[in-house]
Parts: sequence; C-alpha cells; structure tokens
Amino acid sequence: MLNEKINARQLFALIMLFEFGTALVLPIGFVAQRDVWLSILLAMVGGVGLYWIYDYLYRQYPDLNLSGYIRRILGNYAGWPVSFLYLGFFIHNDSRILRETGELLVTSAYDMTPIFVINACFMLVVIFVVSKGVEVLARTGEIYLLHVLILGAAGTIMILASGIIRIHNLFPMLGDGWRPVLESAYRNILMFPFGETISFAAILPSLNKSSSGRKSGVLALLCSGIVLSGTHAMEVSVLGADIYGRSTFPLFLAVSKVNIMDFIQRMDGLVILTLIISAFFKCAITCYAAIVVAADLFRVKKPEKLALPVGIIILFNSMMTSNNWPEFGFKGKEVIMGRLLPFYAVAVPLALLVVHWIRRAFGPKRSA
Repeated sequence: MLNEKINARQLFALIMLFEFGTALVLPIGFVAQRDVWLSILLAMVGGVGLYWIYDYLYRQYPDLNLSGYIRRILGNYAGWPVSFLYLGFFIHNDSRILRETGELLVTSAYDMTPIFVINACFMLVVIFVVSKGVEVLARTGEIYLLHVLILGAAGTIMILASGIIRIHNLFPMLGDGWRPVLESAYRNILMFPFGETISFAAILPSLNKSSSGRKSGVLALLCSGIVLSGTHAMEVSVLGADIYGRSTFPLFLAVSKVNIMDFIQRMDGLVILTLIISAFFKCAITCYAAIVVAADLFRVKKPEKLALPVGIIILFNSMMTSNNWPEFGFKGKEVIMGRLLPFYAVAVPLALLVVHWIRRAFGPKRSA
C-alpha cells in the first residue's frame, strides 16, 4: 500500500473533500455568526500556513511519513512516544468524525435507525476502500469531487431561484468589531477544519512528484475555503444569524426552504448525499493516516492488514465518545478544538520545524 502513488490532481481532490467533510453542513465559528464567512477566509490563510509546515517537513524527509520523520528529528526514544500519541489522536478524531456523521444522518433522515447501525455500515465501506490502498481512495476522490461540486451548484441555483436569500441578514458587517471575527477564525475555524489537514502528513509520501504537493495542496485549501465561506454566507443570508447559530444542521434547514412554483421542493436529499460523500472521504483519509502510523510504529510490512482492526476500534470508540449530541458538541469545542488540535496540528509541527532547523544548523550534515 505504501508503494502506491497518487498525482497532484488526486491530492487536490482529496484535500477538497476532506475540508468539506462535515464543515459544509455544521455551524462553525461559534462567535462570528453573521461574519462567519469572513472568519473562514481569515482562517484559510492560517490553514495554508499550517499546510506549508507539513509540506516542508515532508520535503525534508520525502521517504518518511509523519511518524518516520518525527523519530528522525526527535530521536527514537522521544519520537516513538510522540508518534504513538499521533496514532491515538488519529483514531480518536476519526471516531468523532464517524459519530458526528451518524448523529447528523439520524437527526436529518434516519431517526428510526440506531446510530450504531449507521456507523457500522459507514465504517465497513471505509475499511473496504482503505484496505485497497491510497491510490484507489484517490481515484475515487477524483470522481466524487465532481459529484459534490455538481450537487452544490444545483443546490445553490435552486436557493437563488427560490428567492429566499436575504442579503440584509449579512449586515451590519463587523457589527461587533474585529475581535469576534478573529477569535472565531483562529480559535475555532483554523482548528476545524483546516488544522485537521495534519492527516495529510500520511498522504504526502504517496505523491509521485514530491514537488507537486505544495502547489496542489495550497490551491485545494484556497478553493475549499472559498466554497465554505460562500456556503456559510448563503446559510446565514437564508436563515439569519440567530437561527444559523442555534441550528444543528443549517445547510439542511436552508435547502429545505426551497420552493420553486410549488413544484420543486424538498431538496434535502442533495445535502444528505453531499454529507455522506464528503464525510466518507474525511473519515477514510483519517483512518488511512492511523493505519500508516500504526504500520510504521509496529513494523507491519503490509499496512492494509491493519484496516480491519483499526476500523473496528474506530467504530466502537465512536460510540463511547459521548452519551448524547449536546455532550458531543461540548467536548468537540472544549477538548478537540481547544486542546488536542492546537497541540497536534500546531504545537508539535512547529516544534519539529524548529528542532529540524537547529539540528541542520548546528548538527552533523545529513547526507542527501
């Protein structure tokens, strides 16, 4: 699996789908409300900076994945425990992605179906695709990105044609000043969804040309950020800032208001299908990152053998992350975005970057 290669176009598709994930349909930002679209654009700049760090470290150690260059930079005694912590982080974060997707599907469409059944069906497909390797996942992503963009365009056209957009809901811009916008951008949105791209530290070594990762990755982040910004601006303009902030599933609620000549209605299926596709790829990419790190740490020659056990752990852990949706949301904001993502997506990569520069400047020269 690790010998498989993907190209820059496929990396672009995977990052776009990963960034969409559940961020398209959930209210993000918490603080900015009507200015959430602006917070997304500001956080996107920070997200590009974080991706530059991940790509830079990969370029310095192109033959090693995340856990490999952590041990190379920090040494085996310090690097192995840090890499093991990343394994736990990827598994836990993937469990939350799975649980979040299941909760949204139960809330919106499958209220009579046990959430474990939905999560199990979802995870079985993830295990199957991940076990086939990153090349199969990337080729599938190329196809489904086009589907998601078509679904998004269709939904946007119908909302515009329904005449339910109220631009005045976006004003006054910066009514509460810059502080809530910046707080929303760099405390919340930078972590979710942009900080989660740390998962691609496991994908980048599969590029057929290491030099292509930076350009395609940055372009994907810019495009996904613009799409997310426009989508959430549309949600706020349709629902208003108050309903947007209190809604569990604002995009679903906005699309449900579509009514064209009392003929075209109930377009909720477009949102549900978009959620399933984008959340699947986010879940699969994070699962793949966990498998790659586990295979490297425990010296498993065929990482695809770990797809089933890691997938089962993710499935059952998803049921133990919280007891209900309010508790899930609280833990996501306070624990994941407040502690874990700042540590794993920002603090550790920055520390690795600094240690790498110090070792390169003062240590023995590393052979090319």
